[in-house]
Amino acid sequence: MKLRLVIFLTISGIMLRLGAETPSSHTVADSITPSPWPGIVAGGVMAGSAAALRSIYPSPGHIVPTEVKSDRGTDILRFAPAVFPWVMKAAGAPTRSGWGRMAVSQGLSASIMAATVKGMKSGMDSERPDGSDHRSFPSGHSAIAFMGATMVAKELGHISPWYTLGAYTLATGIAVERVVDRHHYPTDVVAGAGIGILATELGYLIGDLIFGQNQLEIKGEDLRPNNNFSYLSLECGLSLPLGKIYAGRMEIERMPALSAALRGAWGASDHWGLALELGLLSMPINVDVNNDRTYVKSLSSLGLIALPYYTCALSKRLSVNAEAGIGYRYNFPLNVLDNAVRSCAGTPFGRIDVGFALRLSPRFSARASIGYEMARYKFNLYPSPSFHIPVTASASGISSSLLFNISSRYEF
Repeated sequence: MKLRLVIFLTISGIMLRLGAETPSSHTVADSITPSPWPGIVAGGVMAGSAAALRSIYPSPGHIVPTEVKSDRGTDILRFAPAVFPWVMKAAGAPTRSGWGRMAVSQGLSASIMAATVKGMKSGMDSERPDGSDHRSFPSGHSAIAFMGATMVAKELGHISPWYTLGAYTLATGIAVERVVDRHHYPTDVVAGAGIGILATELGYLIGDLIFGQNQLEIKGEDLRPNNNFSYLSLECGLSLPLGKIYAGRMEIERMPALSAALRGAWGASDHWGLALELGLLSMPINVDVNNDRTYVKSLSSLGLIALPYYTCALSKRLSVNAEAGIGYRYNFPLNVLDNAVRSCAGTPFGRIDVGFALRLSPRFSARASIGYEMARYKFNLYPSPSFHIPVTASASGISSSLLFNISSRYEF
């Protein structure tokens, strides 16, 4: 787990270093000022859909006791994106807002985020996967991290999209850590991310209404024609397993999974291209024996997939795109008590999806997509009093999942 978080943080550091290009001059203009409404809609959909999906999660039932760990590194790093614009401004970078405007906008964002998270945690009885308390939904760490990443996008995105991509990479790494370490379910961190994005967009919208054009420092730049660029993107979303898996009379329940991926794409023409994606999937697993359900762990896997894609530009800002590909996914060992539940080491998988990409600046865009994935699986169950498994059993076959993803892209 620590190694995976270090990888995310290393990528973030590289992106932030690459983004350290400060323009020689800046003017007040609104040619690339992104509308807050895509972010408001995206954040609201993420939070709302995650809340709906969390309500239909099967209760974990029995939870096998494990040591509850506190990750001090993540506790501190979640604040890093929110602090970063202030550090850059103090260093002389031309942020979007003046000191007063930035303080008001971000103060409003933090207040909205904190009130929403606290209210939902208090009003919803949601047990954590590690059984430590009943305040799992939504993830406060993810809300803070994605709030800060959206602040970076607002304040520094006009200097370089690498700042935005790096900040969201760090926020995604924090969200993944919360799931892998059993502090949260995938829907908890997706809801937290949506709340963080939504709160920031609302805070800045109110700040814009208060300040108008005062203390606004934006480098003006027009959008170029919308062609099929090569790009680097960060993907984040939910995978919803379809169907049931039975091993004898026991059911292996696959719960909604968190997905995060880094993708590089080469645009061969105005319409066609090829993407290569490296992604992490974390899927909580339950074992149900005669309606006696026990939470096992999140099955984490690392996958590599090649995806030919087609893009059709509808305007300078909006395009529709579709892709299909095949890949291979390596499953990390579950390492549960008694080695009661084991998964195969790896599996091939295939995917198709369709989505819309919205350009927010000349080199930065966001994409929302829905897809379908098929993959082979194999599970082995062994007798265990902890998981109430009475006999040895196995299950294998082909499973399918619905995919819902949101990505941020740097276009070359």
